[in-house]
Amino acid sequence: MKRLFLVLFVSMLGVGLVNAQSSWDDLTKEEKLSKAKKFRADNQNYLKNTLGLNDEQISDIDNVNVCYLSTLDRISRYAPTDEAKEEAAQAVTAARSIQLDAIMGPENREKFMEYVAGKLMAAE
Repeated sequence: MKRLFLVLFVSMLGVGLVNAQSSWDDLTKEEKLSKAKKFRADNQNYLKNTLGLNDEQISDIDNVNVCYLSTLDRISRYAPTDEAKEEAAQAVTAARSIQLDAIMGPENREKFMEYVAGKLMAAE
């Protein structure tokens, strides 16, 4: 399940939500930014209003995710082999999971992963 969340999260950041009329590649930078902002706002709203997280928790989640993506970028650039990249990425992903569980609780995190997965499935 954690691996699925990683794939979904990276897909969400890399691709964003795409509507049926146009593909992501056909959108302008402004349209892509607008869709990404809406996706993020919807997620923030879900975290706050449905799961009951406070502003500090949401900020901490953002910080964890920024650090996580930065670390994956450095691993991608500097790890010498694909095996080393995979091993390091798995360790970083496990650490991120522990942090997110500590911030939001395992039950809320599971609900959020299901929410995001549902949004991504609906967008396809």
